[in-house]
Amino acid sequence: MLSNLLFIITGLIGLITTFLIFTNYKSNRIMNLYIILFILIISLRFFLSGLTNFVFDSNFRTTYFKYSNFSLIVIPICYLYFKNLSENNRKLNSKELLHFIFPVALFLVTINRDYFDYNSKQIEIIIYGIFFIFAITYVILCFRLLRTTIWTRKGDIKVIQKQNKLINNWTLFLFIGLILTISRLFISISKEIYFDESIRGHSYQWISALIWLTILFKILRSPEILYGYNVLHQKINENKNNTLVLNDIWKKNTDIQLNNNQHLVLKEKIDSNIIDYIKEIESISLKFELFRNSNLTISDLANSLKIPKSHLSYLFKYHSTISFSEYKKVIRIHDAINQIEQNYLKNNTLDSLSKKVGFTSYNPFFTSFKEIAGVSPLEYYKMNKADFEE
Repeated sequence: MLSNLLFIITGLIGLITTFLIFTNYKSNRIMNLYIILFILIISLRFFLSGLTNFVFDSNFRTTYFKYSNFSLIVIPICYLYFKNLSENNRKLNSKELLHFIFPVALFLVTINRDYFDYNSKQIEIIIYGIFFIFAITYVILCFRLLRTTIWTRKGDIKVIQKQNKLINNWTLFLFIGLILTISRLFISISKEIYFDESIRGHSYQWISALIWLTILFKILRSPEILYGYNVLHQKINENKNNTLVLNDIWKKNTDIQLNNNQHLVLKEKIDSNIIDYIKEIESISLKFELFRNSNLTISDLANSLKIPKSHLSYLFKYHSTISFSEYKKVIRIHDAINQIEQNYLKNNTLDSLSKKVGFTSYNPFFTSFKEIAGVSPLEYYKMNKADFEE
């Protein structure tokens, strides 16, 4: 009775979560139609499973137990969710229907196994053996996909680092939930076979319900997952709230051990002005215009700021995590991201964008963009398309 009540509660929370995701998924890059189907099918299964103990119609129970295994299609659905998430794809592809041929065929064999002229128990064992091979195959596919496309994403820009970390943690959380659920089913069926019981896989189903509830609460208590992590608005808000926009680049600590006498003299002059210098550098940098000059040197920056070149050289040597050359790339990629978010690519090419922000050609622009933003320029543009279309 308590287990059935848990199933009903799990199902209802899942259906509510499905509705909330559906109302926002078009502007939410983390969610797509596959995750909606995934949550809907599992939630309905738990809800109907819970009702079997409260509905006294034997036909309802018989029908549920006969067709409940249709939920095995959630395994390829989970894979397709990860695949479309990694590609920032929001449209269904008809070729993806091929993933459902085998699970649907296996389901049809399962519900019609009584018509085979073989020992029913042996048929069940074979069917479930095939199912676990199928499930393990998709778990491996999911792992390889996540490891090569999502979990390896990096970015030097603070807000993109946060977005990538959010997606990494969420996909890892869901992937672990999938493995635990399949493991529970494997243990349940193995136990039923060992004790010569009817094979249904319903033993310890309350564990799956708790796993699923944990996933649902993870979604509901994380607005970034439920409603989406809006890169543009988050970036603007973070820039408003930070005195130093490129905070991760700078080392503001003045406790530096120096052996060079010339640098010791510079240290005495610069230490009290470090924060002011950094603010001035950022201020002119984030106007972008100066850095659009592909031949920009540290002398040019010093002249524009009316700061001695030696002071800037000292600053980038001892108070920056990157060189001036790398700093130019970071600013230019910030500029490119700003242009993309203003829909520059609607009427212009990526090659044009690369030259506009100060790169001499597209190849170094592409390499720098992917290194700093964690995705290619085209992928980033696709990520922002939802904002343009609204």
